Amino acid sequence: MANVTTFETVNVQAAGIDIGAKEIFVSVDGEQVVSFRTFTGDYYKCVEYLQEKGIKRVAMEATGVYWMAFYFMLESCGIKVSLVNPKETKQVKGRKTDVKDCRWIQKLFSAGILRESFIPEGKYMEIRQLVRDRLDIIEMGSVYVNKMQKCLELMNIKLKEVISQIHGASGIKMIKAIIEGERDGKYLLSLCDKRIQKNKSQEVLKTLEGNYNDTYLFMLKHNMKMWEQHQKHLLEIDEQIEKLLADLSQTKPALEITSAAKRIRFHAPSIEDLHGKIIQIYGVNLSSISGLNDYTLLRLVGETGLDMNRFPSEKHFVSWCGLSPKNHQSGKIKKRVKGTSCNKAGQIFKECAQSLLNSKYTAIGSFMRRLKAKKDSAIAIKAGARKLAEAYYNAQMKGTDYVEQGTKKYEAQIKQREIHALRMLAKKHNIKIVDNQAAA
Repeated sequence: MANVTTFETVNVQAAGIDIGAKEIFVSVDGEQVVSFRTFTGDYYKCVEYLQEKGIKRVAMEATGVYWMAFYFMLESCGIKVSLVNPKETKQVKGRKTDVKDCRWIQKLFSAGILRESFIPEGKYMEIRQLVRDRLDIIEMGSVYVNKMQKCLELMNIKLKEVISQIHGASGIKMIKAIIEGERDGKYLLSLCDKRIQKNKSQEVLKTLEGNYNDTYLFMLKHNMKMWEQHQKHLLEIDEQIEKLLADLSQTKPALEITSAAKRIRFHAPSIEDLHGKIIQIYGVNLSSISGLNDYTLLRLVGETGLDMNRFPSEKHFVSWCGLSPKNHQSGKIKKRVKGTSCNKAGQIFKECAQSLLNSKYTAIGSFMRRLKAKKDSAIAIKAGARKLAEAYYNAQMKGTDYVEQGTKKYEAQIKQREIHALRMLAKKHNIKIVDNQAAA
């Protein structure tokens, strides 16, 4: 007789679902399995089946985007859904089938072993999807920027060596004029920003002395049209995000906005009063945290949500982001776990920390440079991201703005810590320390 794995039941009236592109498999008791197609009518049949069995909660894996439609359908019908990471439900290799998976999910979920993934509710979920789609369009648009750069290089027009971005305001104006047939270097220079005209006029004129070719100009024109089409898509997405933010901010109490918005250097959304809307939604000015601006907070609101009470402490939030050190200890051996990935929120914090690595005015920047000298950049950036995540959590929980202590105060604290450690070491070895400043 085959061995049957049994667990203590924690979640009663719970089912496990394995969802795919064509079929879903449902187990309400860890043994019996029923399958349904993935059409909307079959989803409703599955809901009726679960209600007949008295199921109050279900667990299913986050498989691609297949889970989303069924997730919201179950929630609207009053069945609580717990989305789980597929890594936590893996069985022994070589024994995987859809039927066995749904049984195993049901047993683990009933025993309370599976951890529930965070799913933002309502309009926050829509913001998450729109912001992620916006990032995808920016990435796709960069392909055409690279192709435009290639066309210019083929004609030996090295704009990239003179201006920082060929898809900036000055670069786009010059490229459009070149496509329309303009070859006068002085006229093209007049289209640039005044700072470029003042500091780089001679270099720009030399750059524009290229070998203009009809074929390469045709390719340049085609790629410019594709890039402009992506920019139109971005504006449409920004309009939709602005509507969602306006709806969300109306449900929040009015706040007096006294702080100025931080500059967004790249891919700033075209949203009116983004700074005010973000502060009103969060209820606190989180852009006061070093490295975080309104665009960053827009990305974070869909990834983390606003309810920080689901995390008992800042350490739990940091661990959820994937920014805490991992443990791998067996007996007296402690190994360092490498290559651990963080979630989307953790990745955003790492991007912000990287921008502070060379900052001369922030305490987190000084902290990361000090750690970088001892270990390496990757560890320093992850540690800095952990500091930002902690500040983000505490600012929301306490409802107060973050106060930047600055590099000087941080370095003074490090100095006092080192002096204290030196005195303790001297006391241990019965050595007298003479303060030169006091002696003078």
